[in-house]
Amino acid sequence: MTSGWIILGWVAVIGLPLVVLVTAILWPEHIPKDRSVEGIRQRIEDEDGE
Repeated sequence: MTSGWIILGWVAVIGLPLVVLVTAILWPEHIPKDRSVEGIRQRIEDEDGE
């Protein structure tokens, strides 16, 4: 049973941070509409039209 706890410990020590790292890298970041290229372009065109 001792080796089971050791394996579980290594899974927690290595696996958990690895899952968090992969999730942080692969999770798509939501860009607000006014911060996108199209939103900035629209804001510039609106300012030029005034």
